[in-house]
Amino acid sequence: MDKFQAMKVFCRVYEAESFKSASETLGISRPMVTRYINTLEEALGVKLLQRNTRNISITHAGTLYYKHGIAILEALEEAENELNDLSNSPKGRLKVSVPMDFGLSYMVPIFNEFQKLYPDIKIDVDFNDRRVDLTESGVDIAVRGGALGGDQFVARPLTEFKGYVCASPEYLSTFGEPKTPHDLIDHNCLRYSLAPSPNQWSFMDGKHGEMNVPVSGSFEANNGGALTRMAVEGVGIIYQPGFLVDRYVQSGQLVPILTNFCGYVGKFHAVYTQRRLLPKPTRLLLEFMIEKLRAV
Repeated sequence: MDKFQAMKVFCRVYEAESFKSASETLGISRPMVTRYINTLEEALGVKLLQRNTRNISITHAGTLYYKHGIAILEALEEAENELNDLSNSPKGRLKVSVPMDFGLSYMVPIFNEFQKLYPDIKIDVDFNDRRVDLTESGVDIAVRGGALGGDQFVARPLTEFKGYVCASPEYLSTFGEPKTPHDLIDHNCLRYSLAPSPNQWSFMDGKHGEMNVPVSGSFEANNGGALTRMAVEGVGIIYQPGFLVDRYVQSGQLVPILTNFCGYVGKFHAVYTQRRLLPKPTRLLLEFMIEKLRAV
């Protein structure tokens, strides 16, 4: 038995609490994962996992073995990283998850520049507005906006974004311009379905504090770019971040409204799993992203 590989397989199963996820991220079959775990348990003479047809649970022995096993694997990784640091050409493969529109606007140029510097680091990007499970998906770095939640991950701030309420000149000439957030109740509001509260828009007012306004409309989507295009076509009013609406505002295709009321302000973070050591490719991309997005 390859003890290091068996240890790696067990640690992956432990973290994901899933044989299926471990097999997918390690690129081996599920029966092979089972074989490694069985062989490891036989060699150690203890039960590391309790499993049935539906789920698995970690035994006390399994928790102890993971604690020591992950330290050994990280020490080995650290040694490999130090040797790789002697090379002028870092190598490896990274899996990155980024929101669709922010990714296309900002991350694609960053990936392009990064790969010119490090051509032997391969990047696999998932453009997706839905949040991925870093543990199950094998994602090395995820770019996330808004509330993060959970303390099992490390989050590094990248850049801020602000939300703007906009509509096309044609829409405003036909239906009138809302003067207060509460006027939105009478308008066709195009909603982002992945927002924490898609049917409620929030504003800050110096006199009244936070205002939460119920909104409704004929169109809802899980992609801010699609909503922005619909607004440009005169369908309704949107509440979207500046990186989506700025160019349309500059061209006159969209008009900012309710500018006396403060829109939401959010942040994008680079999120990765909590661990003592980061592989060199991950560390390089992370620092590169922070540097490039600091000035945005």
